[in-house]
Amino acid sequence: MKIHDKDFLDYLGMEERNILASIVNFRQEFDLFYNVDRIYREPLIRLTVSEDEAVVPQLYLFVHFHLYFSVSCILRSHLSEALSSARKAIDAALTAYVLILKPEQATAYVNRDKYFQFIKGNVQNEITQNNSAYPLARELLKIHDACSEFGSHADISSFFHRLETKTAPDNKTELLFHYFQFPRNPDEYRFHFLVVIQAFYLMFRIFKLFFDEKLKIIDPRWEGTIAQLGPTLDQRRQAAYERFQTTPNPTLNRTR
Repeated sequence: MKIHDKDFLDYLGMEERNILASIVNFRQEFDLFYNVDRIYREPLIRLTVSEDEAVVPQLYLFVHFHLYFSVSCILRSHLSEALSSARKAIDAALTAYVLILKPEQATAYVNRDKYFQFIKGNVQNEITQNNSAYPLARELLKIHDACSEFGSHADISSFFHRLETKTAPDNKTELLFHYFQFPRNPDEYRFHFLVVIQAFYLMFRIFKLFFDEKLKIIDPRWEGTIAQLGPTLDQRRQAAYERFQTTPNPTLNRTR
C-alpha cells in the first residue's frame, strides 16, 4: 500500500471540489432534494404544540438535520457516512411512528426504555406478529438494513468504492484506499443519491400523520408536492438502478 502525503487542508479542498462537481453532475437529483426539504420545512412555519406534545416535533427536527447532513455527505462523496446518517434518522422516524400511534409511550421513551433503544427490531417483530401494523415502515426497514450493511460498521462492507488496485510502472500492484467514495458509473452514484432522498421522503410520510392531526390549515400546494414526489422518486431511483446495471462504467469528475 502506497501512502500519499496529504494534509487536512488538502482534504477540505477536495471536499469542496466534490460538492461543486456533485451539484453540476446531479442537478435534477439536487432539485428533488430541494423539494423534499421544502415539504419538511413547511409545517415548521405553522406548527404549535404544547410541551407535553414536544417529543414528536423534536424527533422531526432530528430527522430534518440528518436530511441535511446525509445529503451534504453524498455531495462530498462520503457514501458510508450518508447511509449511517440516514440509518439514525430512520431509527428516529420509527420511534416517532410508535409515539404517534401510542402517545402514552412518550414517558417510556423519555425514560430511555429499552424498547426504544432497539426500535427497528421491535417494530419489525410487531409487523411479523401483525401484518397490518406500521404500513409506512415497510420500505424504511429494508433501507435500514442496507444502511446497516454499508454505513454503520468498520467491516469490509464499509469499504465499498474506497479500495482500488493499480499496476505501477515497475509492475508492482498498488492497493489504494480513498478518503472519498464514489462509484465510477454516474448512474450508480445517482442511484445512491436517490435512495437517500427517497428514504427521507418515506420518513416524512410518517410524521405527516402527526401534522394532519395538529395543523389547522393544510396548504393544497404542499399536499400536491407530497403526492407528486413519491412516484417521481420511485421512478427515478428505479431508472438509475436499471441504467447502472446495464451500462459501462464512465468515470465521474471526482477527487479522491
